[in-house]
Amino acid sequence: MNIQQLRYICEAVRCDLKVSKVAEVLHTSQPSVSTQIRLLEEELGLSIFTRQRNRLASITPVGEEIIERARRALLELSEIRGLARAHSADESGTLVIAASHTQARFRLPAILRRFVDQYPKVHVMIRPESGRQITDILRAGEADLGVLSSSKELHGDLFGMPFQTYRRVLLVCRRHPLLKTPRPSFKDIACYPIILYEPSQSGSMVLATLEKLGMQAPTVLKGTNADVVKAYVEQGLGVSVLPELVFDAKRDPGLRAINVDHLFPVSTTFVVLNRKHYLRAYAYAFIEILAPELTRRVVQDYSMRALGA
Repeated sequence: MNIQQLRYICEAVRCDLKVSKVAEVLHTSQPSVSTQIRLLEEELGLSIFTRQRNRLASITPVGEEIIERARRALLELSEIRGLARAHSADESGTLVIAASHTQARFRLPAILRRFVDQYPKVHVMIRPESGRQITDILRAGEADLGVLSSSKELHGDLFGMPFQTYRRVLLVCRRHPLLKTPRPSFKDIACYPIILYEPSQSGSMVLATLEKLGMQAPTVLKGTNADVVKAYVEQGLGVSVLPELVFDAKRDPGLRAINVDHLFPVSTTFVVLNRKHYLRAYAYAFIEILAPELTRRVVQDYSMRALGA
């Protein structure tokens, strides 16, 4: 049994049992992942996963317990390394940030520029993930902090600190008919194809509301990248409700944003931490650049409140 094997089985769960995805995330080959999982099972004398046609199909009951213990072991190892790094004299190290696709693409670049100028020896790794994957990564100790737009998945040792609110806008192409409707209703929106940004909750909120009102959009396209969604909208393939953050009038001359504050509530962005994860000084510095009000003292106060919750 080795650390790499434990990483493979934990990552397999986060990747919905897709070995090819595990190999991609951990920068190795698919046969290597499959072989190491098999070797671990042979050493333990039991099956962690069930298989169908040589593919992982589900987790066995004993496998669930093994994976949970593997996660704890990997977290403890990460903390040991963190403590060792924290006592080094230099300002070098690695900062791993798990962020939603929207945050990673549109909010973090400018923040990272400032951070890198202050900490040139720190290697920064961004992991663009969905909300559930971000919390899984933080629980496993594989990221120092997370940035996401929901606090629903936070429990146990994870806690979130709100730092910014954001609005949603309805994006349409230039000269779109909806531009003549200053306060479009859901009925107005439902007259046009809706393009979903899959990692975001905005599009699903539109569809759920339309369904509740007994309405349905003509067709639905999906994009896993906000830039792709915007390209579809620019070509007149449909309309999309997205966080205001993704739209820039200068950068997106072929698009127009319509205010829909009357349809959608303001949402909040959170910095998420694992209370048990040791943070280096430069991690606190990054948080403060991202959200100046979240000083080290404030973050530690949040952590203590999370401990008492």
